[in-house]
Amino acid sequence: MADKGKHTKQNVFVVVAAIATIVISVLITLVFSGALFDMGDGQEKGYRNVTFTDAVLTCQARTRDHFGDELALLTVDNHSSRFESDVYLYKIFLTADIREKAHQTIMFYITCYVRSGSGRIAKFETFEDKEAPKGKAIKKGGDKFIEWPRK
Repeated sequence: MADKGKHTKQNVFVVVAAIATIVISVLITLVFSGALFDMGDGQEKGYRNVTFTDAVLTCQARTRDHFGDELALLTVDNHSSRFESDVYLYKIFLTADIREKAHQTIMFYITCYVRSGSGRIAKFETFEDKEAPKGKAIKKGGDKFIEWPRK
């Protein structure tokens, strides 16, 4: 009988030690991941599973915010849009028809890069589709974007 009580105490001690080890391990993991005390700048909340569709929706929302009510049509270039695994970016390319005076529209090309880990936009640019002077590209607002070397 004395052996049975000794074994019971020993079993309880082993179970309590195992539970304590698990609790300590979980707490240490939470502390170092920043989840316990909300460490960091508040932008990154751990890993997100960002898909191609998420990236497209993010870029479409940014484009709608950028052009507002002037946006008439927005389409995704599914042929060029892709995931670049070496830099962990979704490269999304869109075209937008923007309403202008007298019921005319102007086409813009949109380049939008989305980080695959956070889902945040890394780069967002718009380019108006219009005839540029030879050797130069036009950016929204008429600023030079690329200038080729002169001969």
